[in-house]
Amino acid sequence: MNSVRSFSRIVLLCVVVLLGGAGARAQDLQVSPNAWDFGNVAVGTSAMTTFDLRGGEPTAVWVYFAFLNETPDANDPVVSPYFGEWSLGAFSFNPATWPMMPLELPAGDHITIDVIFTPLLLGDFQVYLGILSNDSVGLPGPQAFYLLEGIGVSGTVTEPATLALLGLGLAGLGFSRRKQ
Repeated sequence: MNSVRSFSRIVLLCVVVLLGGAGARAQDLQVSPNAWDFGNVAVGTSAMTTFDLRGGEPTAVWVYFAFLNETPDANDPVVSPYFGEWSLGAFSFNPATWPMMPLELPAGDHITIDVIFTPLLLGDFQVYLGILSNDSVGLPGPQAFYLLEGIGVSGTVTEPATLALLGLGLAGLGFSRRKQ
């Protein structure tokens, strides 16, 4: 009787080990960039950045859900196209490029998520892009949060190249007057 129980326990242990080993595969999600500062953006205009989500080795990774939140957690309120919501404050997802989720991302494949910053008021803004997956290899992990920041400023934002051209023009004007 004891030998039958011992044999049953050994068989059960072997089944658990074999089935557990077959199901234990590592998944890796790689996200770039790992934060984004939109810098100064004129009120009423927009700037966009693209996050690249890539399936790492050795096996496919599932991306379940992406969302925007005011804090680095998955607690309410979260804003996601999954719920029919595209924007949180000055930040929004681009509906034209939104990938349907959940989705399986094979090793080496990638998807992109575009985030748009459109300040309607002056001031500093920030939210977190959250991504839930079955990532089990290092960072970012199954719950990842990426800080998005931007500043709403008045008027148009002057490009450095524009300032350089203006400076060269003024220098040229000064030089030509000096010659006369």
